[in-house]
Amino acid sequence: MYLPLSTVARAVSVVDVLGELTTPGEFPVVLPALHRLIPGDTVVWSTIGLDRTDVRYRDFPPRALDEARCEVFASLLHEHPLITHFRRTGDPRALRISDFVSTAEFHRLALYREFFRAIGVERQLAVTIAPPEGVLSVVAFNRAGGDFTDVERDLLTLLREPMAAALRRARRREHASLVLAGPLHELTGRERQVIELVALGRTNAGIARALQVSPRTVAKHLEHIYHKLRVTNRVAAAGRMLARPPSPERLTEPVRTPD
Repeated sequence: MYLPLSTVARAVSVVDVLGELTTPGEFPVVLPALHRLIPGDTVVWSTIGLDRTDVRYRDFPPRALDEARCEVFASLLHEHPLITHFRRTGDPRALRISDFVSTAEFHRLALYREFFRAIGVERQLAVTIAPPEGVLSVVAFNRAGGDFTDVERDLLTLLREPMAAALRRARRREHASLVLAGPLHELTGRERQVIELVALGRTNAGIARALQVSPRTVAKHLEHIYHKLRVTNRVAAAGRMLARPPSPERLTEPVRTPD
């Protein structure tokens, strides 16, 4: 497969962006680079649950697709040639709808009549990734005009493993962050504000002034925090914040919500 140097450079930029992901939810940041690599009307990242009804997506350009039609797509997913093929075979290649059905056959599908025609899509190239938990991640390129070339299909196939590897790494990083953070997710919003200020070295009196509450209220919040974090002092509690850096710009403003 011959690739111009400019295409290789764009492919490398995609891999570079993938390497920076820290959580799976950040994957949409790579969509603009994918859009530059394989031009089309839209590029969409979808996640599809095991029951095929929980379908979520992010698109580029942003909001190019109508969110209200997501339910229509989910209800007709069983007709999608690419998803059906992957579910049956696990084929790792990127594929076009035209690799399976003719234009006339595609137009006869309810999936086309009720979904693709409504969003102006005549051609699609997609690659399907299956993370360990079984939720499919699908990257799809859409066009109203000419079909995708063999080179574009092969290029997307080459990028499948870097994308899958990036999602695996992001999942591990996210898990490690949650483990490091421990039970911080159990804290209320006000308790998080208190412990973040503790981590900044504030005294109870200083925290009370920042949050516009009494020092006694701060002390009560700290009792609850120690219990939830399973620690006995403010130094140990502050240490739990190392995995979740505080946001000074938010903390320096008075918080006016009631205790």
